[in-house]
Amino acid sequence: MKPRAISRRQLLAGIGLAAAPAAAQECPAPRPANDFQGVIGRTAATSKPAAQTVAQPRAGSPNFIYILLDDTGFSDLHCYGSEIATPRMDSLAAGGLLYNNFHCKAICSPTRASLLTGRNSHAVGMKELAGDDQGYPHSRGRVTPAAATVAQILGSHGYSNYGVGKWHLVPTRDMRAAGSREHWPLQKGFDRWYGFPSGWTDQYKPDLFEDNHPVKPPNKPDYHFSVDMIDRSLQMLDEHVADNAKKPFFLYVAFGATHAPIQVPKRYVDKYVSTYEKGWDRIREERHKRQVEMGVIPPGTKLPPRNAGDPAWTDLSEQDRAVYARFMAAYAGFLEHTDEQIGRLLDHLKAKGLSENTVVFLMSDNGGAPEAGVKGGFRRPYGDPTTLAQMHPHLDEMGSPSTQPLYPRPWAMASVTPFKFYKLWPYAGGVQTPFIVSWPAGIRRTGLRKQFVDVIDLTPTVLDLAGIEAPGSYRGVCQMPMHGKSIRATFDNPDAADPRDRQYYELWGSRGIWHKGWKAVGIHTPGTDYDTDRWELYQVEKDFSESEDVAAKYPAKLEELKKLWWEEAAKNGALPLLEAPGGRRRTYDQALPKPSN
Repeated sequence: MKPRAISRRQLLAGIGLAAAPAAAQECPAPRPANDFQGVIGRTAATSKPAAQTVAQPRAGSPNFIYILLDDTGFSDLHCYGSEIATPRMDSLAAGGLLYNNFHCKAICSPTRASLLTGRNSHAVGMKELAGDDQGYPHSRGRVTPAAATVAQILGSHGYSNYGVGKWHLVPTRDMRAAGSREHWPLQKGFDRWYGFPSGWTDQYKPDLFEDNHPVKPPNKPDYHFSVDMIDRSLQMLDEHVADNAKKPFFLYVAFGATHAPIQVPKRYVDKYVSTYEKGWDRIREERHKRQVEMGVIPPGTKLPPRNAGDPAWTDLSEQDRAVYARFMAAYAGFLEHTDEQIGRLLDHLKAKGLSENTVVFLMSDNGGAPEAGVKGGFRRPYGDPTTLAQMHPHLDEMGSPSTQPLYPRPWAMASVTPFKFYKLWPYAGGVQTPFIVSWPAGIRRTGLRKQFVDVIDLTPTVLDLAGIEAPGSYRGVCQMPMHGKSIRATFDNPDAADPRDRQYYELWGSRGIWHKGWKAVGIHTPGTDYDTDRWELYQVEKDFSESEDVAAKYPAKLEELKKLWWEEAAKNGALPLLEAPGGRRRTYDQALPKPSN
């Protein structure tokens, strides 16, 4: 007999929970297409004209910029304890706010969906990477029209909206030149867009689109996409100012950096080769020490041991160490190069008189990237058969157009110091990243902020600062409530309350839940029963780096958080649990730390 489908209420009852009643929400009726307010007679003499109303922003409304880095870990910026030179990002933090408890979604598309909509990613249809529809509301591979983007909302209130860089919120079938544009940036509220629609692209030969059509990169001998996208940003801003300097704007700057392929001119790589000859273990220790000294992490924060299956630097051969050091040197150079491009944008804002009343939010979409495994990728980021012996004679090519590198997995753990694990996982190493806010005209008390902030909070903050209410309806589509909360109170009050008391995580069956200073993590092994998943418990208000599993000490607290996870998952549409499909399963397996035999 075919199994009978169960309802959400039955599902909740089956796991010992009561179904919460649906929240009542007023959805305003859409305005009629013909909302003319004048009088139409047979002639002009018997008629009365009425101009269409055009939305106007509130006087003095700030401009907004989202700067999104890709696969950049918690400790990679210099102001977070790194040895990498990032002076322009550091300057944003020094003149604004640096947060040490900011969280994202462990992988890129869900973070981007949450960032732009202010909602949890499962609820808007982006459970994991944008791609094929997997048959459930949480995994459609595109953002539902019931979750308008910040660009759509700002645009309906008189803002101009511009985007450059990575999108990765388009279904696979729509990434083609002749594919539907329903879920592309221009159809999601942006007036202009220049970038690539997929998860990554070659920095020297990118797959570029302008607005809704493919274009070829500029024919320049020294071409690099990070430079090109900032060139286009400055051009868009210049045209905006020339047209109406008083009109506010939103600019979305989503770098391909520092996602693989790690590509940057050789002079940036050479600068860091000697730095990384000491290896990933020493780098982690040095970053951890600086973080404590700088106050970025609490005193007494422990440094977890290396992840299972990641070798000690001292156990490697001299040839292997030479190869691995060059990988990280290329990554450091890539990040410094990105910092320079951000500096160009900041300098342009100042030159145009725009910097004072522009709110800049800078963050990363997830932690360091483990997908290349212990060996790393040289000619291509993933599944590269090139051996270390074959890489060694070609180290000077690292980061050049002839390579598409991704560093070995242990460097990802250095990237996320002082945490363990990395991108893809619900531990802090996967979901806790840098976050900086700058607003010269509006932030008076600069410095460190410790509140638990999630990426879903940024768009509600923008609307708060612009004096805009989240719409109940957008273009005739009833809108789901925003899950995020404004963090404006933290701008002037270092002791402001956390925006929320809980947040859940889920990717490919592995789960996490934070609640009032506690965090539970359940790691799922593909192919096994979810009921056998191993759960851990951390008292993160006292254990910042999630170093001490206290599940055995507080079993009742663990059960409380596990039950809360199911409640939040049901409320946010995160069910059913699904493992990584197809090729993503292979990537997941490569990224999974395994004990050495």
